[in-house]
Amino acid sequence: MGAIALASPARAQVFNGSQTTPNGAVNGGGGVWDTTTTNWTDFFGSTSTAYDPASAGIQFGSSGPSIPASGGTVTVAPSGVQLTGLVGFDITGDGSIYTIQGGDLRLAPGGTTFITADVTGTGDPSAVIASRIVGSGGISVQGPGLLALLGANTYTGDTFICTCGSLQLGDATHTASIVGGITNEGSLKIVNADMSGVTSLSNAFSGTTMFLNATSAGSMSITNNGQVIFGDVAGGGTDTATAARATIVNDGGVTAFFGNTSAGSATITNQNVGLTAFIEQASAGSATILNKDLGATSFGASPGSTATAGNATIINETDGVTDFGEFATAGNATIITRDGGRTEFFDNSTGGNARFITTGTGVVDFGGGTGPAGDGRITAGSIEGSGFYYIGGGNTLVVGGNNLSTEVSGVIGDSCGCGPAGPGSLEKVGSGTLILSGANTYTGTTTVNGGILRVDGDISQSSLTTVNAGGALYGAGQVGNTIIASGGIYAPGDGGPGSSMQVQGDLTFQPGSVYVVQVGSGSSTSQAIVNGNVTLDGTVGVALYPGAAVKKHYSIMEFFGTPTGNFSGVAAPGGLIGTTSVGANEVFLDFALDYGAKYALNVNQKNVATTLQNFFNANGFLRAEFAGLGPGGLTQASGEPGTGSQQTTFNAMNLFMSLLTDVFGAGRSGTPAATPFAADTNGRDKNARDAFASFKAPTATFEQRWDVWAAGYGGSQTTDGNAGLGSNGTTSNVYGTAVGLDYRFSPSTVAGFALAGGGTGFNVNGLGWGRSDLFQAGAFVRHTAGPAYITAALAYGWQDVTTNRVVTAAGYDQLRAQFNANAVSGRIEGGYRHAMQWAGVTPYAALQATLFSLPSYAESAVVGSNVFALNYAAKDVTSTRTELGLRADRSFAAAGGLLTLRGRLAWAHDYNPDRTAAAVFQTLPGSAFVVNGAVQARDAALTTASVQMNWMNGWSASATFEGEFSNVTRSTAGKGVVRYAW
Repeated sequence: MGAIALASPARAQVFNGSQTTPNGAVNGGGGVWDTTTTNWTDFFGSTSTAYDPASAGIQFGSSGPSIPASGGTVTVAPSGVQLTGLVGFDITGDGSIYTIQGGDLRLAPGGTTFITADVTGTGDPSAVIASRIVGSGGISVQGPGLLALLGANTYTGDTFICTCGSLQLGDATHTASIVGGITNEGSLKIVNADMSGVTSLSNAFSGTTMFLNATSAGSMSITNNGQVIFGDVAGGGTDTATAARATIVNDGGVTAFFGNTSAGSATITNQNVGLTAFIEQASAGSATILNKDLGATSFGASPGSTATAGNATIINETDGVTDFGEFATAGNATIITRDGGRTEFFDNSTGGNARFITTGTGVVDFGGGTGPAGDGRITAGSIEGSGFYYIGGGNTLVVGGNNLSTEVSGVIGDSCGCGPAGPGSLEKVGSGTLILSGANTYTGTTTVNGGILRVDGDISQSSLTTVNAGGALYGAGQVGNTIIASGGIYAPGDGGPGSSMQVQGDLTFQPGSVYVVQVGSGSSTSQAIVNGNVTLDGTVGVALYPGAAVKKHYSIMEFFGTPTGNFSGVAAPGGLIGTTSVGANEVFLDFALDYGAKYALNVNQKNVATTLQNFFNANGFLRAEFAGLGPGGLTQASGEPGTGSQQTTFNAMNLFMSLLTDVFGAGRSGTPAATPFAADTNGRDKNARDAFASFKAPTATFEQRWDVWAAGYGGSQTTDGNAGLGSNGTTSNVYGTAVGLDYRFSPSTVAGFALAGGGTGFNVNGLGWGRSDLFQAGAFVRHTAGPAYITAALAYGWQDVTTNRVVTAAGYDQLRAQFNANAVSGRIEGGYRHAMQWAGVTPYAALQATLFSLPSYAESAVVGSNVFALNYAAKDVTSTRTELGLRADRSFAAAGGLLTLRGRLAWAHDYNPDRTAAAVFQTLPGSAFVVNGAVQARDAALTTASVQMNWMNGWSASATFEGEFSNVTRSTAGKGVVRYAW
């Protein structure tokens, strides 16, 4: 076997080991392979020649007239050798093999055929080529023996393995590689190889390709009509070979995964009786598998197999099947069974946490199995679609472990013949929602242990539906006898008032259960219609339908049997207080509205609650958005941001008045001259002074003078809220610029006016905010009589105000209002300056009043609805306060002028610290109430620090910092003034 027979005149050479002269025998053994050593002979050992690359064929070993005693290691010259003809590996006397190593074997463009005899007879390699095979040709493998390639081969032609040929790639210590395409009609064993360079594998009907150990199919395209095997077919192996990213088409062929192998992320198609089988612990990984036209995928084809579908996506089209046996599991796969396809479970297999989807006549049948524990409990992560699901007689299908929300519009039945007949039961677990909208025929029990079972179709053939703690039953379909256990929830209907669920049997509420009804504008809530007896030992939960008008009386259940008991309580949102009563064939729900009976409310919340309660009592209804308000919602609805503009305006007017009436402003004070040093101790004595005093001083000449000035000012204030009142903390800020003109009528009298423009802003603790554009105008007059002074001012302010309020009690609503407002302020102040050696000290008193005139205005929704929009009433707010304090000043000579430092400390008393607004809800006519904003302190401390510089050329500048502090307010402000006098 393996001998090379060539027709004349072709010439073949036989390797002769280290024998370089003819001796009438083929000696064999190891040696060198180059083109100069004469260690090649003929089949008779009668010649000695060097290797001829043009030879029609070469052979190692011989089954001819002279058989070499043994094989050996053949070392190729470092420069390599060229192969043109056939290469044969024949038998040896002792059954040892030839190993080719060293330099490259270069293929001619036509390629080379390797023919290997079965030298060992053990299935082990009969020849080993460790050298690289390179060149532009391909190779053909023939013969009954196994040829092993161990090198990193780069030949660019294809690899062909004939029906009688066997090829092995790699071994335990060598990683082989080949590139290009492979056609296998015989046997290909991939033991340890890099297959990333292989583009395609055509595995014929007679071909067997095996991926062993940790090898990978890379990204090759495999067309399989025979057998492609991952892992050791003997079983019990630990192989981890993978199909990786390969594309596999089993067109009548079989791809099998053994041991711990995986389909990786391959794309596999099974057709024309093609099969993919996962055996032992094998996994489908994250592969995509399509079964069609009698193609199939099988999990668990060996005893005790725990094969898994992993995270694969498996699609069963017409006549496509996926089956699970032994202890196999569908894992976390997605299994889609389309029209004409089937998914089946047998033995102790289970659906795991897989997602099952059916369409058309697609069938998923759990009836052939009894679950991992043999107790009939079989899991499915989720089920959905328009096809068919069969539970199996005596089985319980446990659905929902993957927490998905799905809908089965098809049919769930007991069995279809694959397993025993009898009732099958359904159990819902997990946090998702399972919607059953079809006409289901299973007759076992239905149990809801987690999430929501929504029945919009029919499960009335189920013998008993039980809703346990953590579960909920919902929908507008039909159920049979139903028990709501402690902690379970029953919410009949489709989520809208007036919808219902039919109970074709008895309905029992156990203590601790909850019956949830949806309240709307009609006379009936969502309700159960019970064609049997009712036992009412639970409580009622109320949900308000958005936009509905909540009424005082509702029917919440109809029944046609005998009632037992009554609900023990009603859990209603907001201020609703519900009670139930049982009639001849109905259960009724009556409402009262009393927020204060349910919550501890502050004043603002009480004001809103009272007007809503009055509206409900007078009209017999109230919008659900209002009825459902809790304390937080009442606070948002109160419209407190409508008070925010008041204090902001007062602060703006205070800052402007401060500019007008600054009695020590640059150029207005008439302060004494500088005192840069102490009196001279050697000054004139008393007689000298008396002598000078006898001369009369000349009369000073008065010159009328103008002053023009410009100023920038700004400040912010934080006011604490009051928990009992319900007001929230408010922040505000003011900024502006002003210009003014002063005229000195006499040495003791100066008057002037000013114009200003700026803006304001405020924020009410996340409830809303506002801003305004500001214009101000004012005039003042100041008169001094020696060290005494009196000053008075009058100012006007105009604002273009925008407010924004946010209500999230029923969605997200942003409500905006825009309006113009006016303010008038007046101030009078008087004081007396005492000149002391170290400074001037001026006690003063002042009275200031500001009238803020707010128009009536309305909010509108810029986001969401206007349900909570308010109309605010017109209002005049007056802030009157007195001040009593001390001012101090001291001047110093400076280069080119006079530097003056000033300060103030005073007590201010506010006679009207309240900030309120009156409003009415636009959607509830007549629902007027008053809301309180952040209340100011009645008494506060005022502080001022300033520095002023007067130059001899008529220019002056000053900078001032002012603060106002109390137990609830913290206000800071600053201003800078530049003045020119001429």
